[in-house]
Formats: sequence, structure tokens, C-alpha cells
Amino acid sequence: MNTLVTVSAAACVLSTVLTYLVRKAAFRLGVVDRPDGIRKLQRKPVPLGGGVAIFLAFVITVLGLFYWPSPWQEDLRSEWDYYAGFLLSAGCICVLGLFDDRFNLRGRQKLFGQIAAISVLIASGLIIRKFTIFEWGIDLGLLSVPFTMFWMLGAINALNLIDGVDGLATSIGIVFSLTLATMAFLLGHEVDALIALALAGSLAGFLIFNFPPARMYLGDSGSMLIGLILGALAIRSSLKGPATVALAAPTAVWTVLILDVSMAIVRRKLTGRSVYATDRSHLHHTLLRKGFSGTRILIWVGLLCVFCAVGALASISYQNDLLAIGSAVAVVGVSVMTGLFGRSECALMFRSGRAFLMSILRFPSKGSQRAEPISSRLHGDREWDSLWDALTEFAERFDLYLVQLNVNLPALHEEYHAVWRRKQGADYDGMWHATIPLVGQHQVMGRLRLAGQSPPDESVSRWMAELIEGLKPFEEQVQQLAATPPVRRAEAAPRKSRPSQSRTPVSAAVKPNLPVS
Repeated sequence: MNTLVTVSAAACVLSTVLTYLVRKAAFRLGVVDRPDGIRKLQRKPVPLGGGVAIFLAFVITVLGLFYWPSPWQEDLRSEWDYYAGFLLSAGCICVLGLFDDRFNLRGRQKLFGQIAAISVLIASGLIIRKFTIFEWGIDLGLLSVPFTMFWMLGAINALNLIDGVDGLATSIGIVFSLTLATMAFLLGHEVDALIALALAGSLAGFLIFNFPPARMYLGDSGSMLIGLILGALAIRSSLKGPATVALAAPTAVWTVLILDVSMAIVRRKLTGRSVYATDRSHLHHTLLRKGFSGTRILIWVGLLCVFCAVGALASISYQNDLLAIGSAVAVVGVSVMTGLFGRSECALMFRSGRAFLMSILRFPSKGSQRAEPISSRLHGDREWDSLWDALTEFAERFDLYLVQLNVNLPALHEEYHAVWRRKQGADYDGMWHATIPLVGQHQVMGRLRLAGQSPPDESVSRWMAELIEGLKPFEEQVQQLAATPPVRRAEAAPRKSRPSQSRTPVSAAVKPNLPVS
């Protein structure tokens, strides 16, 4: 017990001192997160690089365990090859995060770097060859490496995505590391429990500077580092045999983060965006819009994580995977049913699934077929729907095959996405594509994507000029809707009945002077 307390305390003290020093260095080197009024809404610049302090405190503590007299010292030394690769992998992911913090890497560049760091970890011996759930053993065989890679990538990016509120990723990391330490002790993996406690202490020391209002941010170097270490510990702490993982418990621990990542993928893919696209619709953003303070968000999300953690530990103690799965299902169900998080994404999945089912059941018809538009108001209350209705009617008159509208205004708490596709009659070889940025208020408010074919019997340049001219009133209305104060619902443009099929500009379907209060 003395060793456990010493490890946690030493890591905490080291982290506190190192965070203070790294914070000063970040200011001098200009590695700070500056407010931009669009996505970064803090009041003043905040230094980045908290991951460096956590990494140094963690590494020093772990290396100290190799020389600190304890009952588990020989076990540590016997697995030196693994721990050397483990620390090297952690260093690689920390450096990758620093580059991202400094140069804002592209999504695919970050993914390549994450795969490289995980490959070092897998080469050192971390691999899932078999997992068990409900006492069923599943041998992965050739899928062992891809499955391990998938697990680690999920862990890294889940922590990275949740890091959007002061202290949140750090607090979740503490809850997870303490849970995994307990899990490791229950299953007889004392060395991994010590490693988890070293991480918990390192995070606790940093939380002093990261608690709302934060005086220092984790940055990607910190969030990805925590994800990698916790992902590896989740595998090691739940081993029931050689490379055999009891999957239910570690999966339940990650329920809240899995929910957040899953909903992010759903809303981005079903609204036609890249999965690497950024938005402000994660769990913590949703709670912020509901009026939660930063501290309340930490408490509520922490309680959800603790509930899942208790279910996971109970499933190990009583050897019943249903307890872990039940706690996970309960958290997801309560979040969606109460509207706390995920309801919009579930509604979007339902509409998309219904449209797909109808496309299977419907008999094909000759000629062009009108697609059912899919729209999703993730948050906000401005009248985007009337503009979207007008835009889809405009698309039909010009025989377009794709219209996609993405509006994202974090400062005004407005986010709206919609997609319309024509199901039949498209000649993809001769199709043109255009992406038009919607600019206003000195910022990019969103994007409008169009695709179609120009009529074969008309001048292409004349036809395109007419198309662009018809879109001008739409762009003006977008700028009016994005202005402050918001448009009153009673004054919004009424939905028009479908006019004749003659080609007319979008201004015929959108009220020219949408009043703004």
C-alpha cells in the first residue's frame, strides 16, 4: 500500500512542478492557443503543451519504479522490452501532438502518425489475439493486429475529441486510470496497476492548472498521449490469459467516449461531411448550450463515467459481463431518451434508414427521380429550413444531382446540415462539382456543395452564369440569417407551394427581404 501511495504522490508532485515550468516555456516560445471568435472562444491566450509535462512526469515515475524497492520490481524488469516500447510509443504520440498543436496537421497526417506510434507498441508485444465476452472466446487469428490497431486508434481519438472543455479530458483520464488500476489488481496484474496509478498522479498534478478556468491546455500532445496510455492499460489490465482480453469490462469503461465518437461519425457522414471535419456538437458542447458551467460538465460527465466504471468492476468481481453491458446500455439510453446527448443524431439515423429502406422497396421508374432531402438542425433556432426548401426547389429547376448545405456558427450556437440527392438519371462521367464557401461577418459560415450536368443544347458558360446569378439571393439570405440579432420565427419567410417547372432563380422561392429584428 505504501508503494501505491508513493507512486501516485511522486507523479503528482512531479507533474505539478513540470507543468509550471512547461507553462512558462510555452509562453516564451509562443506555443499558445489564441482566441479567434469562431471556434476558440476563450477570452485570452492560453499556453499549450500540457502533454509534455504529463509525459515527463509519467516517464520519470515509471523509470523510477525499476529502481524503487518493491514486491513487483522483478516483474517490471522481466518485461523491460515491452515497457521500453511502451514509453517510446508514448513519446512518439506526444511529439506528433506537439506538431499538430504548432502546425495544425491534416487529418490524414495525424492518422499516419498515430498508426506509426501504435505500430511501435504492437511490435513491443501489445496485441489482442483473443477476446472473451459472455464466456464465449473468439480467436482473432490474422485479424489480431488490425483489431489491436483499431482499439488503440479509437482510444487515442476518443480522448482527443472529448478535449473541448477545461479539465474534462484530464478528469476523465483520472477516472479511467483509477478504474483500470482497480481492474488490474482484481485480475492479478499489479505492475499494470502501478503504471495506471502513475498516470493518475501525473494527471492530478496537471489538473491544478487545467481546472476551469484553465491556465494551461492539454493540447493534442496531451489528449492523444492519455488516450494511448489508457488504451494500452485497458488491454493489459483485462487480460485473462496470454493475449486474451475480457472485452466487456474495458468497453463499458469507455462507453461515454464511444457514444461521443459514434455520434460524431454519424452526424458527419450522414450530412455529407468528412469524418475529420470539426464541429461543436460533441457531448461537452451540447451540455454547454444547455447552460451547464465548465465545472458542472466535469461533474456530470464524470458521474456518467464513474457509473460505467462501477458496472465494469462489478462485472469482473462477480464474473458477469451483463453488469458491464447493462451499465453501458443504461448510460446510452438515458442520454438519448432525456435529450441530454445523441437525440438529433439518432433521429438523423432513423430518417436515413427509412430513406434507404424505401429506396429498396420502391420499384425503379423511368427518368429522373426526386430524392427525399435529409436535414438536421443540430442546434440553434434560426429559420434555415425555409431557405433549404427554396434551395431544393431551385436544384430541381436546374436539374442538379446534389445539393449539400453546411452551416456552422459556433459563436451564435447555430449548426445546420442538409443533403439532397437525385437518385436516378445521373451521368457521373459528365458531371461537374462545385464547392462554394458562405462568407459573412468576416468569417466562413459554412459551405454549399453542388453537382449536376449542363444541358447539352445550351452554352455551358451561359448556363453556369445563370446558375450563379440565381444563387446570389440565397447567399444574401444566409448572411441575413447569420446576422445578430436572430430572425424571429413569426417573421420568417413562409414555405412556398411548388411553382411551375420553368427555370427561375432562387429569389423566386425565397422572400427577397427576409426581415431581421
